[in-house]
Amino acid sequence: MDAMIYSVVDEGVVVNHALADAEFAASQGWIPAGDSRIGDLWDGEVFTPAPPAPLLARQAAVWERVKAERERRRTGGVKVGAHWFHSDDASRIQQLALAIMGQAVPAVQWKTLTLAPTAVFVTMTPALAQGIFQATAASDTAIFAAAEAHREAMEASTEPESYDFSGNWPPAIWDEVE
Repeated sequence: MDAMIYSVVDEGVVVNHALADAEFAASQGWIPAGDSRIGDLWDGEVFTPAPPAPLLARQAAVWERVKAERERRRTGGVKVGAHWFHSDDASRIQQLALAIMGQAVPAVQWKTLTLAPTAVFVTMTPALAQGIFQATAASDTAIFAAAEAHREAMEASTEPESYDFSGNWPPAIWDEVE
């Protein structure tokens, strides 16, 4: 969609880009006509940019996004043997109960976590219940360590909003090609 777009060039002079693609304009940091910032920051000839947010505020905003990815990964399943198992909170409670049952675990058919349209079931055993419990603990530890490493790297950056925290996470089910 085309819109009237303005951008700031040398020493706050505003340039009218007339009709420009709004998506492209946004990618360039251009300000659409009618944006409330125009009235507050532009006197008709000179645009005075708002000061950037303080570094700590920018870091806090990125840290919130890292924590959201950490939580998403925490629920991305755990792999035991050839199968992935659910790792959402309700599944964790059920799996903890199975691990506590020890040798009394019933040989029930347990639904695995899969990206395939058809459900896959495995027979629950005491060893499998213990394996899921241990894999969940190991996964949580690795995910939290990855988030902390991303936090430290992001905080060391002078431009935390540009820090890419998409890599170096332990695998989740969506990371595997089935």
